[in-house]
Amino acid sequence: MGKNISKVTTTFQFCDGGSCQKANGELAIREARAYLRNKDLWDDTHTIKTRCNGRCEDAPTWIVQPGNFWYKNLTPEKALTIMSSHLEDDKPVEDYLLYQEGWSVLRSSNEKTIAPPVFKTKTDPDYGAILVARAFASDQHLYPLFQYLFKTPQPVGVQIGTDDMVVLREPHHVDYSAPYDLKLTGAQVQLTLAIAGIPKTVSEEISNRKVSVAEVIWLKEKTTFTKAIRLKNKKGKHLVSIWIQDEDTSTWAHILKIYLAMPSQHNIRIETHESQEH
Repeated sequence: MGKNISKVTTTFQFCDGGSCQKANGELAIREARAYLRNKDLWDDTHTIKTRCNGRCEDAPTWIVQPGNFWYKNLTPEKALTIMSSHLEDDKPVEDYLLYQEGWSVLRSSNEKTIAPPVFKTKTDPDYGAILVARAFASDQHLYPLFQYLFKTPQPVGVQIGTDDMVVLREPHHVDYSAPYDLKLTGAQVQLTLAIAGIPKTVSEEISNRKVSVAEVIWLKEKTTFTKAIRLKNKKGKHLVSIWIQDEDTSTWAHILKIYLAMPSQHNIRIETHESQEH
C-alpha cells in the first residue's frame, strides 16, 4: 500500500544522481530515513530519490518542501541536524543551505561556469570559410530541437551522411520512446540517431550513431541555405546536417535563442581578436 500523501506535511527530495552517489549521498539518505522511522514521523513525511537535482558541484544535495530549501554537501551528521530542525523546530538550518526561496544568489563554494557557445572563424574541408559554434549534443537539447524543426513544416534541408540534401515540405514524426534512439520518420526522411547517454556495453551499431559532436555552422558565402546544425559521432563521422534557408529568419532566431542561448540576432557571440559581440 502506498503512502497516504494527504497526511504528508514535509517532503525531502534526495538527489541520487551520479555525482551525489560518488559523494556518498546514500549514507545521508539512510540516516534520514532511519531517523523518520525511529521518531515515528514516517507517515507525516515523504522522501523521494530524485536522480539528478542539477547541482552536481554541491553534491550531495537535498531539497525540502515546503519552502524550497536547497541543501548542499550533505553528510550523515548534517542529515540528522536538518531532519530534526525541519520536523521538530519547523525551521531550516541556514549554515547548510545552498538556496532558499527569496534569495537572489546561491551560497556555493564550488560554483562552476560553462562558457557560452560562440561562433569562431574556421576553414572547413567541405564548406570553406565558415563561422562555427560548438553546440549542445545532449538529448535535453536535441530532442526539443528536433520537435521544433520537424513536427511543423519548416523549410529545412536534411542531409544524411553523404547523401544529397532533401528539402522537407511536410511534417515528420519525431519519436524518442526508445532507450537511446530518436527516430525521425516521414514521407521524405527516415533517420535514427542515438541521443541519450549510452553505456560502454551497447552495440557498435548504436555507438556509431550516437551524437557526440553538435555544431551550428554559418556559411560566409551567400547561398540559398546558409546555416546548419551538423551532428557527428565521437569518431568525427558525419551523421546528419539540418540546413536552414537564408531567408528563414524565424528558425534561425529560434536556434540562436533556444539552442545556443544567445540574446538575439543582433547580439550574436562571434569571437574576434577583441572578443566582442556582434
